Amino acid sequence: METITEKKTVKNGDTKVHMTVGEKIQVTRFWARFIIALSTLGIFIYVVHMMLVAREELASSSKDLLNILIGSFIPILAGISKFYFESGSGDVPEETKPSGPTNFEQKVELSAPNQA
Repeated sequence: METITEKKTVKNGDTKVHMTVGEKIQVTRFWARFIIALSTLGIFIYVVHMMLVAREELASSSKDLLNILIGSFIPILAGISKFYFESGSGDVPEETKPSGPTNFEQKVELSAPNQA
């Protein structure tokens, strides 16, 4: 009589986490947004530093330009803060049901023309 024996080999180092495509996209989006946020914050800090701690008096045109830059960075920083600190999962699309009808019916009356 034959005896069938199965052997199962388990490797200790094979505990990789496999992500779905959607999860990979979310991770990539997070890192891209994080890098953009850091660079924006760095530029904003540099502009404010140039405005406040300049050794020499800046020309009026340079001051105006720095004021415009500061004014344009404030909504950008507000958007970044809203993204990171607002609760909710607006980045993850939800599955929605179609809003229109899914079954189509068509009634056709077939009648022969009156023949006399």
